[in-house]
Amino acid sequence: MLGGKFTPPTARECACPTGKPGSRAGWTAVGYTGAMSPTRARVAALQIAALGTVACGSEQTGPEPDPPIPFEYARDDTLRMDQLQLVATHNSYRIMPEGMTITALQYDHPPLDVQLREQGARGFELDIRYDAELDTFVVYHLPVIDELTHCPRLVDCLRALEKWSRKRPGHHPLFVQIEPKDGLPADAEPLVSKLEQEILSVWPRSRIVTPDDVRGDSPTLAAALASDGWPTLGETRGKIVFFVDDTSSFRDGYTRGGKDLDGRLMFVDSDPGDPFGGFAVINDPIGGATSIAAALAANFIVRTRADGDNIEPLAGDTTRRDAALSSGAQVVSTDYPVAKPGVNFVVELPGGAPSRCNPVTAPAECAATDIENPAFVE
Repeated sequence: MLGGKFTPPTARECACPTGKPGSRAGWTAVGYTGAMSPTRARVAALQIAALGTVACGSEQTGPEPDPPIPFEYARDDTLRMDQLQLVATHNSYRIMPEGMTITALQYDHPPLDVQLREQGARGFELDIRYDAELDTFVVYHLPVIDELTHCPRLVDCLRALEKWSRKRPGHHPLFVQIEPKDGLPADAEPLVSKLEQEILSVWPRSRIVTPDDVRGDSPTLAAALASDGWPTLGETRGKIVFFVDDTSSFRDGYTRGGKDLDGRLMFVDSDPGDPFGGFAVINDPIGGATSIAAALAANFIVRTRADGDNIEPLAGDTTRRDAALSSGAQVVSTDYPVAKPGVNFVVELPGGAPSRCNPVTAPAECAATDIENPAFVE
């Protein structure tokens, strides 16, 4: 990222020109000097606004939020969270820069709440980096050439998901793939603690499905999955699941040298036989078909991709998409969850509502509306 320094504004530097407590109209972006990337500039504005709201007045008041939508599912005590299949978006936060000439990067997505509400996405991918100067985790794709994002900070992305979820507790669990773009230092715990504190600042622990929830009293996560499987949909509705897409230094630090996920909030990419195993990221559903089958046999949840780098979509080739959908991978990621003009490619689950019963792991009596009923999330 480009240079730039943040100095928190004082109350005297803040101005509420309308005179209303907590007003953010007319803010001047004080506190930043030097060149800033678009992402850092947007993070700066968000942090200044948050500080200013506190400095200049009380929180804004408004009408009480609508009550949660009631729901009831007949098979919630028997169907489990690995017996579904959902559509996820790749680089879910991304806005395509104007004039992008790199073919692989000629795609983008609407804001996360629009993906939830209008596109049926229930899985998301967030690329994160820790910005030491801003003391927060930021979300964007590539420095300089591909930094535009709907949610510059991790907490912004999580708030968009949490707000939608809180109103609709009848949704099946949301799946969020965290892809660290940087590794962890030798002393990993301070940064791990910072990351998990940011997650918990938005999503309470009671609404996160964690490795400890699945492990229970078993000695390892793998042992728990072998004996008891995943929690039921009834136990996980209205919740979120995080998993880390990394098999190098970040995973090593997060699992304490490959030992366990005790006390952690997130699952990690793993293989059958790993004591911390439970999630597998297998992006190629054709070349990785045997690996996907082995992971499912070990009661894993698998993420795969229906397309990549615009290769299949621009060619109108559905071979990879069809392999992903039939593989039984629970999380099927795409850049095309809805049809787009000029592209003969879209990833929709046959009979999905929008998610569906998993074609490999779900029992025969399962119906798509057992997984998630649109009447309970509209």
